[in-house]
Amino acid sequence: MKTTPVYLGIDVSKRTLHLATTEKFLDKFDNLPAGHEQLIAMVRKFPHAIVVMEASGGYERLVTEALQAAEVPVAVVQPSCVRFFAKSVNMLAKTDKIDARFIAKFGTATQPALTPKTPENTRKLRALSDRRQQVVEDRVREMARLEACADAEVAACIRDSIESLNTVERNLDEQIERLIQTDAEFQKKAQILSSQKGVGQKTVNVLLSHFPELGTLTRGQAAALAGLAPHARESGNWCGRRRIYGGRAAARCALYMAAKTAARWCPVISAFYQRLRQRGKPYNVAIIACARKMLVHLNTQLKPENRKSPPITTIAT
Repeated sequence: MKTTPVYLGIDVSKRTLHLATTEKFLDKFDNLPAGHEQLIAMVRKFPHAIVVMEASGGYERLVTEALQAAEVPVAVVQPSCVRFFAKSVNMLAKTDKIDARFIAKFGTATQPALTPKTPENTRKLRALSDRRQQVVEDRVREMARLEACADAEVAACIRDSIESLNTVERNLDEQIERLIQTDAEFQKKAQILSSQKGVGQKTVNVLLSHFPELGTLTRGQAAALAGLAPHARESGNWCGRRRIYGGRAAARCALYMAAKTAARWCPVISAFYQRLRQRGKPYNVAIIACARKMLVHLNTQLKPENRKSPPITTIAT
């Protein structure tokens, strides 16, 4: 006999976790390791429980990892989906306790896919990649301040800061390279990804860390997950312009920059780009289409049965 899962909702904030069933609020826990242990003990009281929580800017990561380590099924969902679900039943009030209940109700109604456990090396690579991006953004801001600075002493201080950030960036690059070299799966994927013209080491690092599912998805799933799938906007006789939105911003930005290079230097992508431009497509639309074409090909190349396929310069146009 099949067992019916019990969906529990957790409203995540920086310091607290509110746990509820579809019917009532259960308890509040600290968003700390000790609180996670208490939360897991409470969840274990419900046979066949599945925990649902919203992505909350990273504050959900530690509790997600703790639940997965305890072999508790977890589904991390988009906050907007839960909010629209609550509005659909005319629930306009918003508190932590109410949100926890409606997260549980959302899980019961939609049965979202479980969030897979992130391998340790992928988690580490993602942390290093994110930190590198933060350092680059800090350096760009410091360089902008240097251009506008008229005081010699302050300018010297800013230059020291820029040099320090450059050093940190180089150290992070070395750590990322060492981590990839110590993981056989990373090395195989990196070799395939870098065989595509336009995909450099920085893009490889982002795809390995922020898109570990690449090679296990259909072409439509890969494009949607990267936020490169145009969504239709039609009603009656009206047909609006299709737009991309959602998905993983880090992977999308990396692929966008790679597509700009490939549009110049990769024979297949360049020919595809020129055809789109000749048909009157705007520059950004053409580049996004090139990024999607590259992603679909890389996803195919990374499938286990295709890992020895030829590079994209030989595929049909």
